[in-house]
Amino acid sequence: MSKLTADSFEAFVKGGAKTLRAVLIYGQDDGLVEESRIKAARAVVDDLKDPFRAVWLTPAQIKEDISALSAEANALSLMGGRRVIMVRGADNTLTAALKDFLPAYDGDALLLFTAGALKTKDSLPALFEKTAGAGVLACYADEGAALKRLVWQTLTDAGKTAAPDVIEFIAENLGADRLMSRSELNKLITYMGNETAISMDDATACVGDASALSVDQLLYALSGGSQAELHQTLDRLFAEGESPISLLRAASMHLKRFHIVLGKIEDGGSAEEAVKALFLHFKRVNQFKEQLCLWNLAKIGRAMDLLTQAEQDCKKTGRPQQLTVARVFMQIAAQARK
Repeated sequence: MSKLTADSFEAFVKGGAKTLRAVLIYGQDDGLVEESRIKAARAVVDDLKDPFRAVWLTPAQIKEDISALSAEANALSLMGGRRVIMVRGADNTLTAALKDFLPAYDGDALLLFTAGALKTKDSLPALFEKTAGAGVLACYADEGAALKRLVWQTLTDAGKTAAPDVIEFIAENLGADRLMSRSELNKLITYMGNETAISMDDATACVGDASALSVDQLLYALSGGSQAELHQTLDRLFAEGESPISLLRAASMHLKRFHIVLGKIEDGGSAEEAVKALFLHFKRVNQFKEQLCLWNLAKIGRAMDLLTQAEQDCKKTGRPQQLTVARVFMQIAAQARK
């Protein structure tokens, strides 16, 4: 049984994905989940379009008849080599179908399941974590030092260099989704051509767009309870085509930073050290500290619940997404000032 970290997952992939027979990859960062799935699958099969070695099943097929998974997992490739069986969109309703199959499975094929924002203690992650020969990887959105490492590594791999302040600027203006971050970095790399040293002007031209800066402005208006600024910035972002759900997730990650700091303070830690560990942009550090006094753990918890419910409403109820987001943001901003 294995609860994978980013490092142990990389080791698993580099070793040819041989130490585990089944892996669940889940998290709010859809881009990182997908990137991790591709890495693991390609450790087994070079060409993921090969229908004999790379097979897709749906959760519905498995729930309807577990033998569909069993047959594919135990089948031999006509051309030889290991196979990978992939299932996208898994959730806790799949636990009942897998609870007997997964512990008994001892085939050669790698079973790869991907899911959205499950909780660590949910039934599906718990099943994979406690089952011998299975592993679970939780994908958290890149932020802080992890996002800076992603920027540095991606640029280095492409033969580019950038000063620390340029890397910090790029990281501050990337989104919370791994695929979107990769896309922005690739755009910058293409823009540079044969030039290797990336200047601040280069970074600003490609990555520091007004939309990213507006999202940052929106988030601090939200946590600061500035309803007029929030309303104005939100209208501008919607007019530019910003996704309502991406804004909900950005707000969730922003408030999570306050939750982390408040939790450390409650445990007796230093507020200064806790804020420093977030690696905030230097222009936002004082503003973050000022807004910290507006929040406590209970208020943050209620705000996070509102954001989660708003995302569910956007996806399931058919209500206008922009209206749903505007309403919950105003509600949270008002709560900040109570």
